[in-house]
Amino acid sequence: MTNAPSLLKLLELTARRPREAMARVKDMRLAASTAWQIFALVLVIELIFAHVLGLMMGPVEVPQDNALAPALALSPMLLGAVQGCLLILMVFGIHWVGRAFGGSGRLEDAILLMALLQFALIVLQAVEILLILIFPPLAAGVMLFNVFVFFYLLTSMTTELHGFSKPPLVFLGILLTGLGAIFALSILLAIIGVTIPGTPPNV
Repeated sequence: MTNAPSLLKLLELTARRPREAMARVKDMRLAASTAWQIFALVLVIELIFAHVLGLMMGPVEVPQDNALAPALALSPMLLGAVQGCLLILMVFGIHWVGRAFGGSGRLEDAILLMALLQFALIVLQAVEILLILIFPPLAAGVMLFNVFVFFYLLTSMTTELHGFSKPPLVFLGILLTGLGAIFALSILLAIIGVTIPGTPPNV
């Protein structure tokens, strides 16, 4: 998977037939340690791209009533840690929820699913950066397209990962699981005193 020609072929297959791409990933039968190393490498690459994109778009104001505002504004490492934690939660969510509904996917393959998905999105981020340089008005459209691609690939690959046969139900499960995770995260943030921008402090 780390071989450049093989990775390019896998990315191409992911764009055309994501379920077949996921089937090939499963056939690799990689160990958990290798899967986590690939996941970490992709996360580092994604953070570099996100940092470059952030520099091009200019500074983003962080509300000062947010308890994490100084850290988020000054520490890319903290941002990376937060993003990494969210992606790890997604990995375990894909694994546990899928298994709870009768899926057969391995945790190692759920890790690789997320790594491959994030790498595909990195390619789209690279296109987004080029568009910002060449024709900025198109960048917003690419962002919306990225959201569509994310859910399409996640649904297709999760369906293949667990051996499911009904992608619409998988998509519904992803949405419900995501909403539940957001609700749980908002409660956790409220407990530790982090406010969500745009909401009253006492909510």
